[in-house]
Amino acid sequence: MKDPREIIDHLSPGDALSILRTLADSDEVLARRIAEMALARLHGVDPEEVAAVLYDQLDALEVEEVWDRARETRYGYVEPGEAADQMVEEVLEPFLEELGKYQRLGMNAEANRICMGLLLGLYRFKCESTSEFKGWAPDAPIAFAEAVVDAWKAESPSQADVAVVKAFVEDELEG
Repeated sequence: MKDPREIIDHLSPGDALSILRTLADSDEVLARRIAEMALARLHGVDPEEVAAVLYDQLDALEVEEVWDRARETRYGYVEPGEAADQMVEEVLEPFLEELGKYQRLGMNAEANRICMGLLLGLYRFKCESTSEFKGWAPDAPIAFAEAVVDAWKAESPSQADVAVVKAFVEDELEG
């Protein structure tokens, strides 16, 4: 038999998840250990890193794609601003899914840091980006910041969590 680590290295993410679930279902002690390892891996969300990744992805959006998407469709015309907003939404969606994952796991501090990172990334894009794309979505950073806050609030953060995020906004984004 080949080296087990080599076999593991060649598994698809879906196969690895299936095997991990099977192992967890077969042994409660192992299931708890897997959960501990997973939670340890998920800790340590850095708002600066979240902001940098979001900013880079937004800044990389191409104005030519706005022009390609803005066209007549069988349902009407897609305006360039609408196409740009759709592109921003597509970039933001995986981040919002990640935010929801942390909230569902009860990892509120990490969810708060993701929220703060997203707000910071949108703020930096609004204030610092010189991308030609930004001209087609001038209101997107503010509109999507509201969407981030709404998604975060949808899981009913505690008053302490609200205070933490509010202080961050006041200190970092309004100052």
